[in-house]
Amino acid sequence: MIGVSVPSRQARGVAGSLRRCAAMLALGLLTVFAAPAGSAFAQSNPGSLGFGSDDSFKPTPGEQMLLESDRLDYDYDKSTVSAVGGVKIYYDGYTLEAKKVTYDQKNKTMVAEGGVKIVDRTGAVINAETIDITQDFATGFVTALKLDTPSQTHFAAEKALRKDGKTTTFYRGVYTACEPCLEKPQKAPVWQVKAARIIADHNEHMIYFRSARLEFLGIPVAYFPAFSAPDPTVKRKSGFLFPAAGYKSALGAFAKVPYFWALAPNYDLTFSPAAYTKQGLLLDAEWRHRLDNGVYTLHMAGIDQLDPEAFVEEGTRNSGDVQLRGGLRTTGTFFLNRLWTFGWDATLLSDRTFTRDYNVLYNSTDVAVSTVHLTGLSATNYFDARGYYFRVLTNDTGAQYDQGRQPLVAPVVDQSYLFDDSILGGQLKMKNNVVSLTRDETDCVDANGDGICERGDAILGLKGNFNRASTDWTWQSQTIGPVGMVFKPFAYLQADAFYLSQDEILSGIYDNGDYYRAMPAIGLEWRWPIIAAGMSSSFTFEPIAQVIVRPDEQLAGNLPNEDAQSLVFDDSSLFDWDKFSGYDRVEGGTRANVGFRYAAELGSMATISGVVGQSYQLAGLNSFAVNDITETGSVSGLEDDVSDYVGSMTLDSGHGYFVTARGRFDAETFDVNQAQVTATGKMGDVTASASYLYLREQPAIASSNSGTPTDTISGKASWQFTESWRVFGSIAWDFEEKQLAANSIGIAYDDECTTFSIAYSEVTQDYTDLQTSKSLIVSLQLRTLGGTQFQSDISGSSN
Repeated sequence: MIGVSVPSRQARGVAGSLRRCAAMLALGLLTVFAAPAGSAFAQSNPGSLGFGSDDSFKPTPGEQMLLESDRLDYDYDKSTVSAVGGVKIYYDGYTLEAKKVTYDQKNKTMVAEGGVKIVDRTGAVINAETIDITQDFATGFVTALKLDTPSQTHFAAEKALRKDGKTTTFYRGVYTACEPCLEKPQKAPVWQVKAARIIADHNEHMIYFRSARLEFLGIPVAYFPAFSAPDPTVKRKSGFLFPAAGYKSALGAFAKVPYFWALAPNYDLTFSPAAYTKQGLLLDAEWRHRLDNGVYTLHMAGIDQLDPEAFVEEGTRNSGDVQLRGGLRTTGTFFLNRLWTFGWDATLLSDRTFTRDYNVLYNSTDVAVSTVHLTGLSATNYFDARGYYFRVLTNDTGAQYDQGRQPLVAPVVDQSYLFDDSILGGQLKMKNNVVSLTRDETDCVDANGDGICERGDAILGLKGNFNRASTDWTWQSQTIGPVGMVFKPFAYLQADAFYLSQDEILSGIYDNGDYYRAMPAIGLEWRWPIIAAGMSSSFTFEPIAQVIVRPDEQLAGNLPNEDAQSLVFDDSSLFDWDKFSGYDRVEGGTRANVGFRYAAELGSMATISGVVGQSYQLAGLNSFAVNDITETGSVSGLEDDVSDYVGSMTLDSGHGYFVTARGRFDAETFDVNQAQVTATGKMGDVTASASYLYLREQPAIASSNSGTPTDTISGKASWQFTESWRVFGSIAWDFEEKQLAANSIGIAYDDECTTFSIAYSEVTQDYTDLQTSKSLIVSLQLRTLGGTQFQSDISGSSN
């Protein structure tokens, strides 16, 4: 190694030039060629690609440079100085290695040759045979270039030419985001793009590919005369996105080619027209706009259908059987201050099935929920005011799907306040709720299937206007008693006011007008956790008893029930003070809930935990024995003074196996009234899960065939048969109907640069409002370049 300090003035000047230019070489070449490559559409931070334009590549003032070489050669006639043999330049976090570096002071050019390697601050690595570049880095030439970036993207080219600081052209270039095989570096990556020329335009921040082909495992699969993408220095750039294609029986074959228009840094427009062979051109546009305090979007789609009758099958009309179809969806979220937000999500549609027929605007296939909200949230308090509109997305195959049965809810207000100060040694909390909703038609479970709501049907909601205001105050404390016993006294008060102006179907049960009720309660919960340990295992047994004293439920069963229709009695609700799910029903009478929790940690073998218990109506009217118009509680297991038994058990092996079983059993016969089992496991390369559900009886609100048991099992599994390949599938079987409900199967490839999958799925017509649905989906994602999808409806049905 020799230094660059020499005695003569001229030598010092030349050496100084070498020192400066070597530093410039290290910085400039890195700036020009060693930038990390990112996604063509999901861009990296500005300046990461550099191309000589980013201040992050400028040298740090006062930074020292170290030059190592076997010798320095001076040619005073040609005004050149060369570092020869094992040249290494260290400067400001950059490293340059070469066999020889020569600086031409007269022409202000620099040449590095012989195994050139440059490493920048981020870890990007350039390898080249020679690099010849001007001092200002406007023009340069590189041979045998290879670029590896920290973002795991890779470029290679036979030669590269930088011209006037405006463009860099890679000749016979190769690009990939796949890592090379460590054992066989010369093996072709999973995918790569080879192009006759790759042109980087530093002013437009675009990369253009000419005569390019996409290869998989070295085999060409697609050819592109030309395509372009933004360079990774920009996060957003106007241009075409990857296309998608598919087939649906009522639509025909289709292709979609999206175009992204970056109008400004804070707003853009995505235009995604799709051409369908049977129905014509679908126009689809999405506007996004970010402001200082929030963001909003506007998404519109529409089509003038060429063949609406394609949606009619065997004389059955589908809602798609109209000529003009379309929809609009808008979303927004705005931060009013650090505590309050305002937002909306609203959808307007021409017909029921437009969004799912064309896979636009909305992902749900049964209902589109439009809402507007004002929300305030602090550490302990909460306020939320909302309005809801429900748009049915299913086919008009029965009265139960009538749009008029869906309520318009405006507003529903929830407020929660936790008092900071202790009151009587306990914690006081207040919750308030106000709701107003309107229906155009009465909604019921139509037992006769005639589309008419009659007495005897479970009424889910009445035509007209429903209003309620409720307040709920709760207080609770906790005391540790003798031998570790835990005592928790509590009390609550719920008061409600109703104003009803609804259908006359229930005249004689209640009249429209004002109604008021209040439910005070006091209670005590006792727990005694008993713990034993030994031989690397521990056991916990905790008996629990709870008594709640309160008067009978006022107006029990004589008021509408909008928000308390879901009543599931199991181990998770055993110790709830009020087992109704909402405000419209309140549990009354004196009740005791008893049971025990258990847990066992069996060393490294497994962990077992669970709950077993029962509930007793000790005095007063049993609210669950009084059916309201929704028939809530009729088969809950709580309708008798002595409830069904409920219990659960969870087994966690700690080695990839997890099983949870819960059930509800008849209090007298111990027959199974409800059972649910879920299990997940991993054995080697196979991961699987299964779920089983049995309901001897289901509430009338759940089905018009409430007397029919539910008895189903479903499962899914995935087998990773190689490091990157896996097969997967799912199945659902209905034991009661003795038929397959749904199934799917597929194969997928996943690695650091590629995701590919082919999946087939089928849903039987008895489990959808459509005929049996069969679809095939092919999806491909290439890291940094994007992805595409092909979807085909192969069922032959109209949807």
